[in-house]
Amino acid sequence: MVNFSEGSFSVNFGFVTLGGKLSEEDRQCAWELYTELCTRISVTGKQKDEKCENFDGEIFVQSLDSLYTFFQELRGIMRKFPVGRLKRNDKYHLGILINNIIRDVLRPFLEKWQSDFRHWYEYESNKKLPPFERQSKYPKLKEFLSDWTNLRLVMRELQRTLTKKYKLVRISQ
Repeated sequence: MVNFSEGSFSVNFGFVTLGGKLSEEDRQCAWELYTELCTRISVTGKQKDEKCENFDGEIFVQSLDSLYTFFQELRGIMRKFPVGRLKRNDKYHLGILINNIIRDVLRPFLEKWQSDFRHWYEYESNKKLPPFERQSKYPKLKEFLSDWTNLRLVMRELQRTLTKKYKLVRISQ
């Protein structure tokens, strides 16, 4: 088992030991998760930014929408590939990991920041400012981006782990 912690987020990346042959259903589930991870900057950051600290060019309201959509996509992957249907059905099944990601990383981040930032952005910020300047005035910006950086680091580690454990083609460099 691998526990990965970053900031206030901690996830157990426990996977079934991969002895023998992976089923195609296992790999397909992992590929769908991997695809969601590597195609969303809001989730894993810019690929050339190793520390996941570069938020340049992002409009936070849109990035929060993308994070929430990612949350919904994860639930869809869990429904599509229920534990009983996959061959490796124990407590370290990929579906359990997805649940842990939702429970321990995404939900806490979204609960803490989504409504607070959106409320500030809609009702307290200066709507006459351009979006990038407007969001830079958020009073809790440093803590908000620090937590988001930590979320991205956890998701980036998950992306690497999926590639190794499920022998996926690495499409993000």
